[in-house]
Parts: sequence; C-alpha cells; structure tokens
Amino acid sequence: MIVIAILGIVAFVLAVVWSAHAGLLGMTLNMEVKPLEVISLSVNIAIAFLLQYYLANKITDLRSEKDILIDNIADILSTMRACRDTLSTWQGKDKITPKDSHQVIQLFRRLSNGITHLEDSLNMSQCGKLSGDIPGIWQACDHYKYSATCAPFPLKPTSATEQDRSFRALSAKLQSLVFKINKHH
Repeated sequence: MIVIAILGIVAFVLAVVWSAHAGLLGMTLNMEVKPLEVISLSVNIAIAFLLQYYLANKITDLRSEKDILIDNIADILSTMRACRDTLSTWQGKDKITPKDSHQVIQLFRRLSNGITHLEDSLNMSQCGKLSGDIPGIWQACDHYKYSATCAPFPLKPTSATEQDRSFRALSAKLQSLVFKINKHH
C-alpha cells in the first residue's frame, strides 16, 4: 500500500514536471538550479524520513508495549475476581473442604505469578519508570491474601468485610497503574 502511494506521488511529480517542460496549462519550467533551495529540499526530505521511520516506529512500539502491560493487568484483575467469587461462596459455611481450600490457594498462586509477570514485563518495557508502583501492589496483594486466608482459613471462612476492603485496595492500585501506563510517554 505504501509502495503504491509512493509510486503515485512520483508519477504525479513527473507529470507536473513534464507538463511544465511542455508548457501545458500555462506552466513553465525554470531550469536554473539554486543551491540554497536544493539544500532546503534535501533537509526537508531528510526530516520527513526521520519522522516517518524513527518516530512512527517508536510510537507504535510503545503502544504495543502498553497494550501488553494492560493485558497483563487485565489478567490479574480477572484472577482477583475469580478469587473473590470463590471466597464469597464460602460465606455462611461452617467448614471449608480441602478441595475448596486447594482451589483458592491455586488462585492466589496464579495471582502472585501474574504480578511477578507484570513486574518483569514492566521492567523490560519503556514504561520501566512505573515499576516503583509494584511494591505497593505486592503489599496490597499480601494484605488481600492475609485477609482471605488468615487464622481460621483451613477450617472456616474469614470476614467478608475485610476481604472486600483489601480486594478494592488491590484493584484500585492495579487500575491506577493502568492509567499511568496509558499516560506514559
């Protein structure tokens, strides 16, 4: 597509030059070469190529990195929702089965792995300056794990109020990071 556009532009320029040389449509061609104008034209062409190949590629690379990071955060948030849904099914139960406790432990393991993967991706990306938010996310994640699985965990569920509060805190930190990533230049 780009090649066709370039060929079209070249064909148009050649047609205008030929028309001016032939004197069509009242056009004339001044064959006098002015060095300052040639230098100005070459500088403009060089700037156009630099903008096209350097800045356009850099912008698309950054957008791709941002999309990957935002997808990682979306995966973490979906794992958190799965944890919350699993934990909410326990409310009102007197005892937690080993199968249920194994399921929530696996979900929290996925959550930790997701945050680790996000941390690694963030450090490798052009948004690496935002990795300073990761310790706060880890702290909120640990608080969420503790509030969901503290003291009587293997035997009975913990308080839903503290679970919800810590879930919202972790979710807010992750969503804040999404907005920071999106604004990053």
